[in-house]
Amino acid sequence: MRCAIQDRRFIGLALFGLNVLILGVMVRLPGIRYLSSDYLLFLKPWYYTIVDEGLAVWEWGFSNYNVPYLYLLTLATVYLPNLSPLIVVKAISIIFDFVLAFFVYKCVRFKYKQSETIPCLAALATLLAPFVILNSSVWGQNDSIYTAFLIACLYALLRERQAWAFIAFGLSFSFKFQAIFLAPLFLWLLMKRQVKWRYFFLSLLVYLVLLLPAWFMGRPLGELLLIYFNQIGTWERLSEGAPNLYQWISDHYYHWYPLGIAFTAFVVLVVAFLVYKSPVDITPNVLVYLATFSTLIVPFFLPMMHDRYFYPASVVAIVFAFYFLKYWFVPVVIGLVTTLTGFPYLYRVTPVPVPLLAVFMLLLVAVLGWKLLRTLAHQAPEINMVPESYEPRPTSRARTR
Repeated sequence: MRCAIQDRRFIGLALFGLNVLILGVMVRLPGIRYLSSDYLLFLKPWYYTIVDEGLAVWEWGFSNYNVPYLYLLTLATVYLPNLSPLIVVKAISIIFDFVLAFFVYKCVRFKYKQSETIPCLAALATLLAPFVILNSSVWGQNDSIYTAFLIACLYALLRERQAWAFIAFGLSFSFKFQAIFLAPLFLWLLMKRQVKWRYFFLSLLVYLVLLLPAWFMGRPLGELLLIYFNQIGTWERLSEGAPNLYQWISDHYYHWYPLGIAFTAFVVLVVAFLVYKSPVDITPNVLVYLATFSTLIVPFFLPMMHDRYFYPASVVAIVFAFYFLKYWFVPVVIGLVTTLTGFPYLYRVTPVPVPLLAVFMLLLVAVLGWKLLRTLAHQAPEINMVPESYEPRPTSRARTR
């Protein structure tokens, strides 16, 4: 009897996954033919440079992206030579949309251990989120790749698999420097001795190992190590369209940006001190809360942020909302703001002024910050509780057995 029930559940889950796959692809098809400026100016030339030069292309810095993404692009030119570069570039990101939704499912499944429905809804919400669809199928950006590894990192932390968490973070950081948006979480966990400092070397090791193929093919190691450093200051603006603090500060003060970095570090350290002094244990609920707060405040307070840099916060907020249902508005607001900030760049229209969108982000920072402060002061015990498993109410027939 139990095997039959499990078989039906497996078949039902498989059918659901198939439908989600079909639906996820269908909603992305209309945007695939869109030619974004990033694709025309950067991604397409990189693709053809790889095709024309072959392995010799690795002897010089033909791209300011880190090399793991370029590995994927190179493999695509070898194994998918008949596809147009537009399809190849967007297919890579779209595949990781599904990887991203899978790890959101796993994070939510950790809380609702007896339910498949709620985690599946979380995965579906991720896959159909407008900002996720816009980023991969329209924009051709690869934010889903490094964010997928960040969510995998969060899932490993929930499972108390520290080594896997740092490996996942290393993979994320290898694709994009913006993985640092989750980095404060590790500091906060370290203050409570929830992670061991020696595992930090795993992230560094993963990062260095992924540089080796490019080094072996001729690119100078020093150049590889300085890729992220050289990206800083590419655009001399305090905010490159990001709905953050610097929407209200003139670019005339750009050269004061180190103060913005110092202020962000100060905010992170203040939270670290509060976490250290707090009597509250780092339960899975608190962990998800801290992850959401980390990915939100770092791009909000850091200068030189781009319009799509709240992408990780938008995804982590979906997990957050399924852990704290009364905060359903958090992913709605962040996701809507993230979607709207892409419009000026993609479509040359501004439905809502970005400084106004920054006000909504400030309100979220204030609301979540105040709630976190109360939680760490042990005045909001509902956030500190051990995650309860969702268990359907037994039917009358089940109760009579």
